[in-house]
Amino acid sequence: MTLLQYAAILALLGISIIKPFLYRPLAEKYPANFAPEFTVAWIMPFILLSLPFMFPYLIDAIPTIKAHPASFVLTILKGVLIWYAYKYAQIINHDSTSSTVFFPFISLATASLTINLFFHENLAPTHLFSIVSLGILGLFFCFAGDAKRMSYTGKINFVIAIFFSAVCPVIDHIAITDLGRYTYFFISNVAMFVFAFFTGLNYKKLKLIFTTKDVAFAGIVGAMLEITIIGVSVNILPVSFTAFFRRMAAPIVMVISAIKYKEQTVRNQLIFGCLALLFALPIILMK
Repeated sequence: MTLLQYAAILALLGISIIKPFLYRPLAEKYPANFAPEFTVAWIMPFILLSLPFMFPYLIDAIPTIKAHPASFVLTILKGVLIWYAYKYAQIINHDSTSSTVFFPFISLATASLTINLFFHENLAPTHLFSIVSLGILGLFFCFAGDAKRMSYTGKINFVIAIFFSAVCPVIDHIAITDLGRYTYFFISNVAMFVFAFFTGLNYKKLKLIFTTKDVAFAGIVGAMLEITIIGVSVNILPVSFTAFFRRMAAPIVMVISAIKYKEQTVRNQLIFGCLALLFALPIILMK
């Protein structure tokens, strides 16, 4: 791996560790719909600030969009799906922060296999083994980890969250390749922002989002994570790797959750976290 790739990995890890603990208190204070609302509301200023520099790039992208209408539609769909991904992750976060960072391993395995089999990402067998092993570990977490505490409704939400989190990386791989990173980022987040108004975002909520310290801080961190993801995907790291290294924050988050929120025992959380790290080693150490 290059120095740039290692820097991208550290950024993904750092933000991914902080984010769950900023979103958890808000999950207890506000409805789950609020998470995608304050996240995309804080992404929009970054987009507006980028426009003076990137607007010519968007104009140049128009022929590309016309040449790939399916990817354009998928990009708009991604904006809707990521809204729901945030919502259901926040529903889970309300009761189990550990589950919030662990269920995406199942999504990652599903998405990676789909991308590799149908869209020719051509990951090495050792890398595929690691990712699939993490997916199996995620399934085992449902029965032996903190997810086992969930109610029947909670488990349904868990499955829904897995679905949305699995579809999004597949769309990332297709559409970013066709449209380019910035065009994809711009269209998908504008679509998400517009969709948020259809689901309840309004001026009163926007005022709360930009003037309340804990909401604003969480929104900025969430926005930074999305910007980092789109910045490194495909060209710096493969989409599967980007999703994977975000999830490697899980061991730290899980141990903190055991101490702070009494989610299982530190030993239980460490076992799952260390196994996740063990399965990650082939990706980290092998080309």
